[in-house]
Parts: sequence; C-alpha cells; structure tokens
Amino acid sequence: MDLPKPTQRMSRTSQRSTLMTSIVVGLFTISFGLVACGGEPSASTVEVSRPDIDVVDDSIVRIIAFGCGAPTVGTGFAVDTNLIVTNAHIVAGRDTETLAVQLFDATEFPAVLVGFDLDLDLALLRIDSGNFQPLNLLTEVPLVDGVAVGIRTKNEENVINEVEFTVDAPVIVNWDGVYRDTESTYDGIRIDAEIRKGDSGSPLLINDRDAIGLVQSKARNFPRGYAVRSSEIADFIKSVDTSVEVVVDRCA
Repeated sequence: MDLPKPTQRMSRTSQRSTLMTSIVVGLFTISFGLVACGGEPSASTVEVSRPDIDVVDDSIVRIIAFGCGAPTVGTGFAVDTNLIVTNAHIVAGRDTETLAVQLFDATEFPAVLVGFDLDLDLALLRIDSGNFQPLNLLTEVPLVDGVAVGIRTKNEENVINEVEFTVDAPVIVNWDGVYRDTESTYDGIRIDAEIRKGDSGSPLLINDRDAIGLVQSKARNFPRGYAVRSSEIADFIKSVDTSVEVVVDRCA
C-alpha cells in the first residue's frame, strides 16, 4: 500500500510589521522577519540549573539518515518513551530505510517518520524499540540562561555538544519554510548563543529535564540563534497520528 505524502498545513500569516534579517537553517540561508510576541518573558516559576549530562543522555539522540547527497547532521530529543522530535529540514528527502537515532553510547534504533510540518520545521520520529526518557516541554519562556545539548560525531565517535545560551525574547518568526517557497510563521525564542551548523534539533534545557524549545536556526555573522517554542512542539505532537508513516521525497 502506498504511504501518504505529507500535507503542508496552511501558513500562518502576520499583520505585524517586521524587521528583516537573514539566518542559516541546515545548509541554506533564508530571509525572515521577527516581531516580539505579545507580553514580556515571564519570571521563571521552575527550578533553573545547569543540566547534568549524565541525567539527560538517555533523552537526547543523534539523527542518522542518508540521501540528498550527504549524511544528515542534527540532534533530536525524546518527548515520549518511543517518540523523538527533531527539525523537518534534517530528515526531508532522506532514505527512509536509513533513518535511525543513536544515543551517546552509539546504541542505534531504527526510526519511522510519522510527523512533518513545513511551517514549524518540526518532524516526529517513532521508535518501535528502545525506551527513552522524555523531556518535559515547558510552555513558559523565562528570561534565563541555559544549555542547548546535542550530539555530534568527532573522529567517528559521538561527543556531547553543549552550547550555552541566554533567552533574549519570545518572538514570532516569519520565514520561508523548509523549502523556502512558503510564507510560514512559528512561535519562537530568540537566544544569544554561538549556534553552529549541526546544532539543529538540540533542546534548550534550563535544568535536567525541562526544555523550553528546540534549536531551529542561527543568525549569520553574529552570535544569535532561534528556536521553536515548546508550546508549538506540544501542539504539533498532538496533531500527529503516530501509527501512520509519512514519506517526504523532496530534499530541503
């Protein structure tokens, strides 16, 4: 039976005036606008402390897939015992037979793509084996410091990658979508951080188990990054039928 193609949801447009700039997503540059979200960032009502990598290393994975001329580079994290969220641009167009996730200790699990959103740049993977420890998705965006934690490969070995960040503001990000051909909008977080290529999909952790967002892109030529807010991630997960595989043939 043929697998369904992903359906692009209608882009959310904004009537607010925007400040145009340029960011890098994966291997490409996109132009987008930003406006501050309504209201100020809230004072934190949760414990804020530097995450202990030994506590979260069973929640964060390296995304593995081949296709589109190169292996994928990026991170994802558990939102349920068998579900991993990552960026859509990381998995777009990749060979489904090679799609997998890998823990820091190199334990590897086959993955099935079950959710894909062009506007939010989010993808959801189902893991039919393994038992991950999910992170908590916090809906508030406090003005705090934290650490974006990902997994990179160095000398053919996995290494934990930590990027310290400071929340600058919650923002509405207007951008061109995964394929740079739509008018897309998502609720995001602007952070001051040295985001680099390969940091996509890393959770923004403000303590051991609480994530306020997922790294989506970086600014060009200055230390600033952007993340999809956890509230958007939670809504995305609720919209996905995790029993149905999604095929995305087009490369980002």
